[in-house]
Amino acid sequence: MNRKLLIWFILLTGITHTVMAQADKWAGTWQMSSKRWPHIPAIILELKIGAPERGVLYPAKIKLQYGSFTGIYEVLLARKNDQQLGIGRGKYPLLETPFKLGIWMWYINGTLNFQEGKISVKRMWIDGFGIWMRGLDDDELYTNTKVQLREFLYRDSITLKKISSQPLEDSSVRRILRKETSDIYLGIYDPIMAGDSMITMQVEDQEKHDKDTVTLLHNNRTIFSRQEINDQNRRQQIKLDTGRNLFVFFADNYGRLPPNTGNLYTKIGEKEYSFDFRHRANAFATFVVADIYYKQSAQRESIPLASIKVDTANIVLELWDSAKEDGDSISLRLNGEWIRTGFPVKNALQKIPIRLQPGENTLLFMADNLGSIPPNTAELRIRYGTKSKNLRLSTDMKKNNEIRLILE
Repeated sequence: MNRKLLIWFILLTGITHTVMAQADKWAGTWQMSSKRWPHIPAIILELKIGAPERGVLYPAKIKLQYGSFTGIYEVLLARKNDQQLGIGRGKYPLLETPFKLGIWMWYINGTLNFQEGKISVKRMWIDGFGIWMRGLDDDELYTNTKVQLREFLYRDSITLKKISSQPLEDSSVRRILRKETSDIYLGIYDPIMAGDSMITMQVEDQEKHDKDTVTLLHNNRTIFSRQEINDQNRRQQIKLDTGRNLFVFFADNYGRLPPNTGNLYTKIGEKEYSFDFRHRANAFATFVVADIYYKQSAQRESIPLASIKVDTANIVLELWDSAKEDGDSISLRLNGEWIRTGFPVKNALQKIPIRLQPGENTLLFMADNLGSIPPNTAELRIRYGTKSKNLRLSTDMKKNNEIRLILE
């Protein structure tokens, strides 16, 4: 009997260790409490981190509480190495009451450093550049509260302990990770479609060489780390993965002439793209993200579903799954240009507005996956003016669906 119990104990221990090893150490809820003086309330900071996208981008939410103030913010984190996550510049407020912090949340920047089961903020200092706590005296009633929050955000040591391993899984995850679903810029640029598996990337310094150093990751692979931008601009020939390619460009420092003026440049097809720390939206950012999709030109057969004559250029596509929601996602291309990628097909109806060009327009639907119940299916209603047309989509890894829309 004892021998059997011992065997079961060893097996269960092994399983537990395997599960723990597979769990992401960053995902979960982290918290700290800071009480500056005995007679005042504690400042409570909570950070919820979701599972990583392509091993490199983490959706997260910050909750900051002090006295009567509560703030909840969406933020993007990015893996720099095994022990560091970069902290996104933008913190989008979901809730701020009774006053707004505005750009003061920029003070929490730099990296989250993992050590001995805790994470600590290592700031990149940005004092003296026009963001020092503007609006402090806007409302005298809250001046003292603002001062305490300023000191905490700007200079206090921030170290958080993990209180839960449950990753962030609410609606914020998609808004943070999928730029096409939100107008909010948190560091990820609009998706770019690549038709070739090889691209060239070049790192440039937009101003005089001032010891700016940068790091570049492709998904979870490091291309180079902490390299100075100099006259020998780094040109990299990079092979894209099939699907989503996330290039995370880190400013390691602000050089001798803040902010960092590094620029990541690439040309895909006939178009040029620049991911520039000098851009106003990226000033004093820790990182920016290029989001490039590459789909292998597998020889899929395009099955024609319909040819529809329309009298308006403005069309609305309505998509939904009339059966069990099983994780299907599709990509849509209009006249050779991708208009949606990785679009989830749900039971709830979703609308996609498109604009046609005069003459014949080709709308292509391509399966990204087969879901849990093959094939990839969806109901489609095309609304044009006062008319509509209902169709059923059925795609897989060998066939696409094609619809011709003729604008007369």
